Amino acid sequence: KRSCVEQLAIAFKWLLWGITSAFHLYLTVVNIGATAQQKNVRAALPGTFAQLYPPEFKIGPICAWNESTPNADIQTFDTIDEVYAANYSVVHCGACGACSNWNDLSLQWTTRTFLAEEAQKCVQKSLLGGTADDVQECNEESIGFTEQCATCWTEDQLCAKKNCVFIYLQSMIVNQVSNFNVGLGDITSATCDEALCGPEFVPCSGATRRRMNIISDIPRPISQQCTIATENWAEVFNHP
Repeated sequence: KRSCVEQLAIAFKWLLWGITSAFHLYLTVVNIGATAQQKNVRAALPGTFAQLYPPEFKIGPICAWNESTPNADIQTFDTIDEVYAANYSVVHCGACGACSNWNDLSLQWTTRTFLAEEAQKCVQKSLLGGTADDVQECNEESIGFTEQCATCWTEDQLCAKKNCVFIYLQSMIVNQVSNFNVGLGDITSATCDEALCGPEFVPCSGATRRRMNIISDIPRPISQQCTIATENWAEVFNHP
């Protein structure tokens, strides 16, 4: 008959074996899922870039305003020539959207170095029993987006959660959660979001940092920066 110490030792070995087996199973499932999602991203990303940043995206449509103040008239023009003819200034490339207003435009500038991380915190609100309303509230209250703009962000974040969750879990394992690089050679959660959710999000929001020609915490190729947007955002929003 085994002693209590021997029985405890056997129980501990079985417990350790169970934990190790469960962890290996978790790694296997995550890696298989991430591989499948990365394949989808690689297939979709070139088409997304072509749709959102075609050669003519700096020609029109263009979102512009008549003055850089909270009371500005902000509207969409078909071409850059129409913007100049109306004596307006470019706010961002592409048509105006739900985030093309003073409050949300200012947030694109003032949060440019940490918005991606804050948005990631908001989508985490939907984990472990959280709801879309929790994400929406975070986007409105924690980040400060207006309701309609926050809705665009919430829909994008939930899209990313649905399509990129295994890539995100894999990034947690290899300590790359804060890697927001976007490109075919580096399939991060940000790349997945861009490829699979960007075609809905960008037209919804209108304003994005890239479209406003803001250099942000996510490196972007110069060909995707709206270089015709020449506002000095630090002066416009009185924020360095």
